[in-house]
Amino acid sequence: MEKCQKCGNMSVNDNGECVVCDESASVNPYAVSAAVTDSFPIDDISSTPEAEEYSKIFVGSKYYSFFPHGRDIPKSWNWAAFFIGVFWFIYRKMYLYAAIYLGLGFLLTGIQSMLGVSEVITNAISIGMGVGAGILANRLYKQHMDKKIAETLAVAQKSEIIPALKAKGGTNLVGALVAFGILFAIIIMSMSAMGI
Repeated sequence: MEKCQKCGNMSVNDNGECVVCDESASVNPYAVSAAVTDSFPIDDISSTPEAEEYSKIFVGSKYYSFFPHGRDIPKSWNWAAFFIGVFWFIYRKMYLYAAIYLGLGFLLTGIQSMLGVSEVITNAISIGMGVGAGILANRLYKQHMDKKIAETLAVAQKSEIIPALKAKGGTNLVGALVAFGILFAIIIMSMSAMGI
Protein backbone atom coordinates (compact mmCIF):
# COMPACT_ATOMS: atom_id res chain seq x y z
CA MET A 1 0.00 0.00 0.00
CA GLU A 2 1.04 3.58 -0.64
CA LYS A 3 0.77 6.64 1.58
CA CYS A 4 -2.46 8.64 1.37
CA GLN A 5 -1.89 12.36 0.76
CA LYS A 6 -5.08 13.25 2.68
CA CYS A 7 -4.78 11.27 5.92
CA GLY A 8 -1.08 10.39 5.84
CA ASN A 9 -1.57 6.65 6.35
CA MET A 10 -0.16 3.75 4.39
CA SER A 11 -3.65 2.90 3.17
CA VAL A 12 -3.95 3.50 -0.58
CA ASN A 13 -4.93 0.28 -2.36
CA ASP A 14 -4.03 -0.85 -5.89
CA ASN A 15 -6.96 1.15 -7.29
CA GLY A 16 -5.55 4.38 -5.84
CA GLU A 17 -8.27 4.54 -3.15
CA CYS A 18 -7.60 5.21 0.53
CA VAL A 19 -9.31 2.50 2.56
CA VAL A 20 -9.41 4.48 5.82
CA CYS A 21 -9.59 8.13 4.82
CA ASP A 22 -12.73 10.01 5.83
CA GLU A 23 -13.08 13.08 3.60
CA SER A 24 -15.74 14.65 5.84
CA ALA A 25 -13.37 14.88 8.82
CA SER A 26 -10.34 17.12 9.07
CA VAL A 27 -8.74 14.66 11.48
CA ASN A 28 -9.67 11.00 11.16
CA PRO A 29 -9.68 9.39 14.63
CA TYR A 30 -10.03 5.99 12.99
CA ALA A 31 -6.99 6.37 10.76
CA VAL A 32 -4.40 3.63 10.85
CA SER A 33 -0.78 4.50 11.36
CA ALA A 34 1.94 3.17 9.08
CA ALA A 35 3.29 1.21 12.06
CA VAL A 36 0.18 -0.96 11.95
CA THR A 37 0.59 -2.08 8.36
CA ASP A 38 4.31 -2.71 8.89
CA SER A 39 3.90 -4.87 11.99
CA PHE A 40 2.57 -8.15 10.55
CA PRO A 41 2.77 -10.87 11.79
CA ILE A 42 1.68 -10.43 15.39
CA ASP A 43 1.29 -13.43 17.68
CA ASP A 44 -0.86 -11.83 20.37
CA ILE A 45 -2.65 -8.80 18.97
CA SER A 46 -4.43 -7.92 22.22
CA SER A 47 -1.17 -7.10 24.00
CA THR A 48 0.36 -4.91 21.29
CA PRO A 49 0.13 -1.15 20.73
CA GLU A 50 -1.44 -1.90 17.33
CA ALA A 51 -4.41 -3.72 18.89
CA GLU A 52 -6.56 -0.61 19.24
CA GLU A 53 -5.74 0.45 15.67
CA TYR A 54 -6.93 -2.88 14.31
CA SER A 55 -10.05 -2.66 16.49
CA LYS A 56 -10.87 0.79 15.08
CA ILE A 57 -10.69 -0.62 11.58
CA PHE A 58 -12.89 -3.59 12.49
CA VAL A 59 -15.58 -1.63 14.38
CA GLY A 60 -15.63 1.44 12.14
CA SER A 61 -16.87 4.89 13.02
CA LYS A 62 -18.73 3.72 16.15
CA TYR A 63 -15.59 2.50 17.90
CA TYR A 64 -15.92 4.99 20.76
CA SER A 65 -19.57 4.02 21.28
CA PHE A 66 -18.37 0.56 22.31
CA PHE A 67 -15.07 1.57 23.88
CA PRO A 68 -15.60 5.17 25.13
CA HIS A 69 -12.26 5.29 26.95
CA GLY A 70 -10.35 3.52 24.18
CA ARG A 71 -7.94 0.67 24.92
CA ASP A 72 -10.64 -1.80 23.80
CA ILE A 73 -12.33 -1.64 27.22
CA PRO A 74 -16.04 -2.20 26.47
CA LYS A 75 -18.85 -0.05 27.83
CA SER A 76 -20.93 -1.96 30.39
CA TRP A 77 -24.36 -1.42 28.75
CA ASN A 78 -25.69 -1.53 25.18
CA TRP A 79 -29.12 0.07 24.66
CA ALA A 80 -29.46 -1.14 21.07
CA ALA A 81 -28.94 -4.77 22.10
CA PHE A 82 -31.46 -4.31 24.92
CA PHE A 83 -34.20 -2.96 22.63
CA ILE A 84 -33.67 -4.84 19.36
CA GLY A 85 -31.63 -7.88 20.47
CA VAL A 86 -31.40 -10.29 17.56
CA PHE A 87 -31.39 -7.51 14.97
CA TRP A 88 -28.46 -5.80 16.68
CA PHE A 89 -26.47 -9.05 16.65
CA ILE A 90 -27.16 -9.46 12.93
CA TYR A 91 -26.34 -5.80 12.28
CA ARG A 92 -22.95 -6.32 13.93
CA LYS A 93 -22.37 -9.60 11.99
CA MET A 94 -22.58 -11.76 15.12
CA TYR A 95 -24.72 -14.40 13.44
CA LEU A 96 -24.20 -17.22 15.95
CA TYR A 97 -25.35 -15.02 18.84
CA ALA A 98 -28.30 -13.86 16.73
CA ALA A 99 -29.32 -17.48 16.12
CA ILE A 100 -29.06 -18.31 19.83
CA TYR A 101 -31.08 -15.24 20.83
CA LEU A 102 -33.74 -15.97 18.20
CA GLY A 103 -33.86 -19.63 19.19
CA LEU A 104 -34.46 -18.68 22.82
CA GLY A 105 -37.26 -16.36 21.70
CA PHE A 106 -38.96 -19.11 19.69
CA LEU A 107 -38.48 -21.57 22.56
CA LEU A 108 -40.12 -19.11 24.93
CA THR A 109 -43.05 -18.64 22.55
CA GLY A 110 -43.43 -22.41 22.13
CA ILE A 111 -43.40 -23.01 25.89
CA GLN A 112 -46.00 -20.32 26.39
CA SER A 113 -48.36 -21.76 23.78
CA MET A 114 -47.89 -25.47 24.65
CA LEU A 115 -47.82 -25.25 28.44
CA GLY A 116 -50.11 -22.29 28.87
CA VAL A 117 -47.52 -20.31 30.80
CA SER A 118 -48.82 -16.97 31.97
CA GLU A 119 -48.13 -14.08 29.62
CA VAL A 120 -46.84 -12.07 32.58
CA ILE A 121 -44.14 -14.68 33.18
CA THR A 122 -43.11 -14.87 29.53
CA ASN A 123 -43.02 -11.07 29.31
CA ALA A 124 -40.79 -10.99 32.39
CA ILE A 125 -38.49 -13.58 30.78
CA SER A 126 -38.42 -11.56 27.54
CA ILE A 127 -37.42 -8.45 29.47
CA GLY A 128 -34.77 -10.53 31.25
CA MET A 129 -33.39 -11.62 27.87
CA GLY A 130 -33.25 -7.99 26.81
CA VAL A 131 -31.43 -7.01 29.99
CA GLY A 132 -29.01 -9.90 29.48
CA ALA A 133 -28.34 -8.74 25.92
CA GLY A 134 -27.81 -5.17 27.10
CA ILE A 135 -25.31 -6.26 29.73
CA LEU A 136 -23.40 -8.85 27.67
CA ALA A 137 -23.51 -7.41 24.14
CA ASN A 138 -20.39 -5.24 24.26
CA ARG A 139 -18.31 -7.94 25.93
CA LEU A 140 -19.50 -10.51 23.40
CA TYR A 141 -18.71 -8.06 20.63
CA LYS A 142 -15.20 -7.59 22.01
CA GLN A 143 -14.66 -11.38 21.99
CA HIS A 144 -16.07 -11.60 18.46
CA MET A 145 -13.82 -8.74 17.31
CA ASP A 146 -10.67 -10.22 18.88
CA LYS A 147 -11.36 -13.60 17.27
CA LYS A 148 -11.94 -12.14 13.80
CA ILE A 149 -8.85 -9.92 14.03
CA ALA A 150 -6.69 -12.88 15.10
CA GLU A 151 -8.07 -15.01 12.24
CA THR A 152 -7.35 -12.23 9.76
CA LEU A 153 -3.79 -11.66 10.96
CA ALA A 154 -3.12 -15.39 10.77
CA VAL A 155 -3.89 -15.63 7.05
CA ALA A 156 -3.79 -12.16 5.46
CA GLN A 157 -0.83 -10.69 3.64
CA LYS A 158 0.36 -7.32 4.95
CA SER A 159 -1.41 -5.37 2.19
CA GLU A 160 -4.65 -7.29 2.75
CA ILE A 161 -5.03 -6.71 6.51
CA ILE A 162 -6.92 -3.41 6.44
CA PRO A 163 -9.41 -4.34 3.66
CA ALA A 164 -9.98 -7.76 5.25
CA LEU A 165 -10.71 -6.27 8.68
CA LYS A 166 -13.09 -3.73 7.16
CA ALA A 167 -14.92 -6.55 5.32
CA LYS A 168 -15.17 -8.84 8.37
CA GLY A 169 -16.12 -6.02 10.72
CA GLY A 170 -18.40 -3.07 10.29
CA THR A 171 -22.12 -3.58 9.99
CA ASN A 172 -24.74 -5.46 7.97
CA LEU A 173 -27.82 -3.22 7.77
CA VAL A 174 -29.31 -5.19 4.88
CA GLY A 175 -29.10 -8.44 6.87
CA ALA A 176 -30.80 -6.85 9.87
CA LEU A 177 -33.61 -5.44 7.70
CA VAL A 178 -34.11 -8.77 5.91
CA ALA A 179 -34.27 -10.57 9.27
CA PHE A 180 -36.82 -8.04 10.50
CA GLY A 181 -38.93 -8.57 7.36
CA ILE A 182 -38.83 -12.36 7.72
CA LEU A 183 -39.73 -12.24 11.40
CA PHE A 184 -42.54 -9.78 10.70
CA ALA A 185 -43.91 -12.08 7.97
CA ILE A 186 -43.77 -15.08 10.34
CA ILE A 187 -45.68 -13.14 13.00
CA ILE A 188 -48.36 -12.06 10.49
CA MET A 189 -48.77 -15.63 9.18
CA SER A 190 -48.98 -17.01 12.71
CA MET A 191 -51.62 -14.46 13.66
CA SER A 192 -53.71 -15.20 10.56
CA ALA A 193 -53.39 -18.97 11.17
CA MET A 194 -54.72 -18.46 14.71
CA GLY A 195 -57.54 -16.27 13.39
CA ILE A 196 -56.39 -13.12 15.14
